[in-house]
Amino acid sequence: KHILYYTNNIIISMFAISSSSSTIRCQIQAQHACSSRCACAGRRGLKTVSKAARKTPVAFAVNAEQKAVVVLTGTAGVAGTLTLTQDDPSGATTVVGDITGLAPGKHGLHVHEFGDTTNGCMSTGPHFNPNKMTHGAPTDATRHAGDLGNVIADAGGCKFTIKDMQIPLSGANSIVGRAFVIHELEDDLGKGDNSEIGTQGKTSSTTGNAGARLACGVVGLTP
Repeated sequence: KHILYYTNNIIISMFAISSSSSTIRCQIQAQHACSSRCACAGRRGLKTVSKAARKTPVAFAVNAEQKAVVVLTGTAGVAGTLTLTQDDPSGATTVVGDITGLAPGKHGLHVHEFGDTTNGCMSTGPHFNPNKMTHGAPTDATRHAGDLGNVIADAGGCKFTIKDMQIPLSGANSIVGRAFVIHELEDDLGKGDNSEIGTQGKTSSTTGNAGARLACGVVGLTP
């Protein structure tokens, strides 16, 4: 017979080796119920993890890329699409555009504050300007976040790529839900006439004198 006794975490294995003998041989085996405080040779070979390490958050790699699209529509025969991509939340957003119906030449392109097109492009509000700056060029230190300068159209249309750090697709200053507007005229980048107040006046420091709003569209996230 083989009988096991458990006492003080020690397993005692008893064997009756002969049925004809009254002798019972006992053997205390070198095995036991190992606990976290045990100092046995077997446990000394295990690699332990400190409490501090167990509490340390583990960082997992995730795909942080964000994508968005804008469908531009207007009343002057101008239409187009913009595809926006931001590979990293702290990096630049790339805008790839394809617009048709523009007269040849330069046209101001801006992100406006509101994604409201209930009154056409006029209800999109002023340029997106969370930092309360005056209007400028995309390369200026002083500029609206929505100031993207000019795009150039020719007889074949208007295709362009813009990269900009101030139009993120996530975070406090995200442009998702806001609107892109393509204008009739060249943006003077804040360097022109600022002698009149009002949306139809000479307002270089706020509008760049880019003229009428030909088409607009709201920024929406895509998979």
